[in-house]
Parts: sequence; C-alpha cells; structure tokens
Amino acid sequence: MEKRLGVGEFNDAIKCIDGDNVYYVPRDIFARVVMGVKIQGKRFIRYKTGAEMYDMSERQFKTISSDAKAICKINRMVMVDVEKLEKYLAYFMN
Repeated sequence: MEKRLGVGEFNDAIKCIDGDNVYYVPRDIFARVVMGVKIQGKRFIRYKTGAEMYDMSERQFKTISSDAKAICKINRMVMVDVEKLEKYLAYFMN
C-alpha cells in the first residue's frame, strides 16, 4: 500500500517536478532509486562500500572521511561513521 505524505512531512523529502506534476519523495527512497545507494540504515561502512555508495574513488572517499573526522579504527579495521560524513557533506551542500 502506498504511503502518502501529509502537509508537515515534506521536511525530509525531495521535491521532484515532472512537467505540471510535483512529487515529494522521501530522501531514503530517492537515494536508493535515483542515486543507486545500496546501504540503508547502517551507521558504519568500510571505504570500498562508501566509495561505491557515493560514486567516487576510494582515495577521494578516504580523504573526505578523514576531513569529516568520521573514521573509527578498531585494531586494523577502519570504519566510516555515515552520520558524521552526511553532516559534513550537508555543510557544503547549503
């Protein structure tokens, strides 16, 4: 069953315009469908997954993750905090 957004629920939605029609798509669905993001609901990801998720090189993803201070090292495993990274990227989007 299709869920319709109420008037106050547009805060976390993307406005899509198709001719005379306007659609509001929730951000998580937009990211999965349009941007091809495969991961949903995970807080920590590895470099390779993040590079695929954001459609960039692994080297560039490492640099951005480091700049965002989103890196968490556990023994020899490195994970990236997606929430911190998203906040960092959102700063540059505005």
